[in-house]
Amino acid sequence: MNFTFTSSRSRAYIQFKDLIGRKTLFLILDKSEIQAWDILNNRKYNQASVLIALPFFEMIQSNELIAFLWGEIPSAFSDPSKIKSKKENISGEIQFRTKQTTYGQLVEHVSFAIDENNSKIDLFMMNRDFDMQYPHLIREIPGSVLPIKDNS
Repeated sequence: MNFTFTSSRSRAYIQFKDLIGRKTLFLILDKSEIQAWDILNNRKYNQASVLIALPFFEMIQSNELIAFLWGEIPSAFSDPSKIKSKKENISGEIQFRTKQTTYGQLVEHVSFAIDENNSKIDLFMMNRDFDMQYPHLIREIPGSVLPIKDNS
């Protein structure tokens, strides 16, 4: 799936589209919370549903994904003193690939290998437009969107 995003240092808005261009998923990330809206089915994910639908969020926090969107390797994955404690809490592997740009070394690819369900998720940054905002992405999930029901 393709995605478009706009981000500040503390909040990101990400809109995913499927192969035929339909808006499918909208995410709002801030430093401590992830909100998700299944646009096609007009349903809002709760935190547990987000982890099931997007299992890489068990390996990386929302603020760390925001850092990736900015082209940075999050400090939890680059500071040796933090890597050891982070590694004990995840079941899988995260790899970052950087590329030299006019803005310096920026992360262009993140790969999540998730042990639990033997899957792999790759996020590629095709391009970044710094100093650009996409106002159509800066919005909240409508209050009329129903939450996805728990089966518990």
